Amino acid sequence: MINFVSHLPKDLRTGGFSAMNAAACAALERRHEVTYVGPVDPPPLLWQKALSKGLRLSGLGGDFFAYSQRRLGAIAREVERRAAPAAGLDFFHGFTYWVATRPARPYVAWSDCVFADYISIYHDRSAFRADDLARIEAAEARWLRGAARVLFTSDWAARRAVDAYGLDPARVASVGIFGEFDPPEHDAFAGGARFAFVSTNFAAKGGPTVLAALRLLRETHPEARLTIVGAPPPEGLAEPGVDYVGFLRKEAPGECAALRDILASSVAVVHPTRSDIAPLLLVEAALFGCPAIASRAFAIPELVADGESGALIDQPADAAEVAGAMRRMLDHPQDYLALRAGAWRRARALHAKAQFEARLAGHVADALAEPKAAAA
Repeated sequence: MINFVSHLPKDLRTGGFSAMNAAACAALERRHEVTYVGPVDPPPLLWQKALSKGLRLSGLGGDFFAYSQRRLGAIAREVERRAAPAAGLDFFHGFTYWVATRPARPYVAWSDCVFADYISIYHDRSAFRADDLARIEAAEARWLRGAARVLFTSDWAARRAVDAYGLDPARVASVGIFGEFDPPEHDAFAGGARFAFVSTNFAAKGGPTVLAALRLLRETHPEARLTIVGAPPPEGLAEPGVDYVGFLRKEAPGECAALRDILASSVAVVHPTRSDIAPLLLVEAALFGCPAIASRAFAIPELVADGESGALIDQPADAAEVAGAMRRMLDHPQDYLALRAGAWRRARALHAKAQFEARLAGHVADALAEPKAAAA
């Protein structure tokens, strides 16, 4: 028996982190008896949140209240109360949430990245007290050093964790990611000049740059259009050539079908992100043969092969560079069709569900075979 510990609802699939949570749990359930310990998500204390925000606004630096000692303790107590005592292993989705837990059995932890990278990529590190960030990072490093296995979605994040936290490389591995959609049997792209931008955070994923690139592209290709899925552009929805469809939930069949159609009919997904790790969107688009125009940063080169399954951008904030990649796809149809074939092929060869499940299950089996693995 395995305790699967998560702060998310079991069947939530919208968003990369939640989709991978559901996928990992389903993979383990096919091989083991699983007790789902979740969602474990006690609310942060409002006064801590208000105090932290006030200190940040004042320039003094706030605490990262979501991982206060008090909240981490509440999380640990809830996990202990809900976990099945007879389990032979605890599997934790995510890292930092659980650093105050003291598992009574071997445990495996899996996430996109460690807190040290998360705070640098998704936040302004200078907005928080250095001592508080150091407290969280030190606690996470100790907890991960006690794990039987520490798993990541990318080699990039795994290497950085080993270097930052002094983890044992023999207990660290990447299991990769896979697309949540069932792969289609054929490429349904019928031509056109429509691109797609999908995000939950318009600015952080490069939305303003994509809009600027579209304006440049339409100077030479007035037929070019952009479909925006997810967070709306803050400057409004009246941009020429732009269609905004809002958030599309994978849990809702009609909305999921609409998202599938958008990816299948787009020339490319444009993703010049500045805050990411291994965006699931790029793999899901490639399942439909849709290449990506994305930042050459983070773990993205593990998902997109420049010139083979998409185009990687060296300066993701440079609208002219993004527009140039979009224009080349429209101006060179034979090269573009080769990109579609490459995206289709790589998605199935490297990011198939069966391969992901086998990697994940293999590491869990290895951990179960080590009954004396260290526990925190």
